Amino acid sequence: VTELPAAATGGLEADPVDDLRVALRRCLSMAEVFEALDPDPAWRDMHKQGRRLFKSLGHLRDTQVLRDWVKRIAPEEGPIAHALLGQLDEKEREEEREVRKALRRFSRKRWKLWAGHLAERAARLPAEGPAAEYLAVERWEEAWALHRKAVHSGSHASFHRARIGLKRFRYTVENFLPARSAAWLGDLKKMQDALGEVHDLDLLLGMIRALRGVGSAEERRRWKRTIAALSAERIGAYRKKMSARGSLWRVWRKQLPQGKDLEAAGMARLEVWASFLTPDLGHAKHGTKLALELYDQLAEAGMGGAQGNGHTRRVLEIAALAHDVGRARGARSHHKRSYRMIAELKAPLGWTPEEMKLAALVARYHRRALPQAKHAAFRRLRPDRRQKVLLLAGILRLANALDREHDASVRSLKARIERDRIAIRAGGYTGGEPRASYVANARRLFEIACKRPVSVLPAA
Repeated sequence: VTELPAAATGGLEADPVDDLRVALRRCLSMAEVFEALDPDPAWRDMHKQGRRLFKSLGHLRDTQVLRDWVKRIAPEEGPIAHALLGQLDEKEREEEREVRKALRRFSRKRWKLWAGHLAERAARLPAEGPAAEYLAVERWEEAWALHRKAVHSGSHASFHRARIGLKRFRYTVENFLPARSAAWLGDLKKMQDALGEVHDLDLLLGMIRALRGVGSAEERRRWKRTIAALSAERIGAYRKKMSARGSLWRVWRKQLPQGKDLEAAGMARLEVWASFLTPDLGHAKHGTKLALELYDQLAEAGMGGAQGNGHTRRVLEIAALAHDVGRARGARSHHKRSYRMIAELKAPLGWTPEEMKLAALVARYHRRALPQAKHAAFRRLRPDRRQKVLLLAGILRLANALDREHDASVRSLKARIERDRIAIRAGGYTGGEPRASYVANARRLFEIACKRPVSVLPAA
């Protein structure tokens, strides 16, 4: 992007204008993804500045494309073609002035600084990784829903919206799944271009309808018939490839995560989000390991269990990974901010809004006050959900205390459920102060949930 503006300032020919638009488009689509994950304001600033130039280039490019269509449809100029070209030439001169103005305002120096600063942050979402795959599935689902509406309604407006969904899916694949992009790009581009040409032809038809007293009635009918035939041909080509049983939509979806793999990809996406907000992701991940280890042993003994919707373990994993995200805005009362931030997250594909609500509450109670009836969100839960929150928050609170020093010195937990108590042997735990006091205080909620005393001892 920093090299192309100079090339595009010459005669603003179609090719350099399109090259700059494509480069900007890829940057903006990546910034859009990271704005939802990373609170760094540089993403928003870069998106804002790049968007201004991108829009002005888009208007110019649309005009250049429409002029090409007029010449293709009417190689021998008639009154309508002559009027259209006159309008487009005037429009192009005006848009060239806007593009040059936007290019002068475009700060290549700031763009280079953003590129250097944000490259390291972008590396937290590795290409071809499960989090990247999850983003692609999310975009596929959005695009698929728009495609189905378009096929059902048949309106050009709905096909235009389907094109936007397809375009967003394509950009995500290009940016984050390069191996699959290499295999899919040809078909993606063809289908996007087909719907894009339908939109171009609709714009041209709108210009013809706006002409008053230009050309004969027969000439106007001829233009409209030609445009209708060209649009129908492109929509037909799109339907043939995208609506049959073995459609490209289904081919692409089969090569993206499903079932348990999709669940793991959603968790990876959550981890990327937490990595931008949690000061010590290593501590969060180690605490998650200890919490899940303890939960699995309780469940095996019949105490944890897969209650309710069967996703209790996943609720604990979400809460443990994200329990410290509130620290991004300060340490004081960060558990309450973590609650709000998790509760506001859109439930990932395959997850339920209830799971996110419960995970937010579990994270809320990983420190400080115990769950109480005076807390509105806790009070509104059904009794079985309250018990679940007590148990999971108790496990998380204990695991967090065992890694209080963020040193991962407590390596593993082994729980033995006895009739009158639960004995937990912690590998690497010495029972020394001040950690022992933290653990003694933290185990209270766990004891309330389990209705029996809990002992935390060094491993034998």
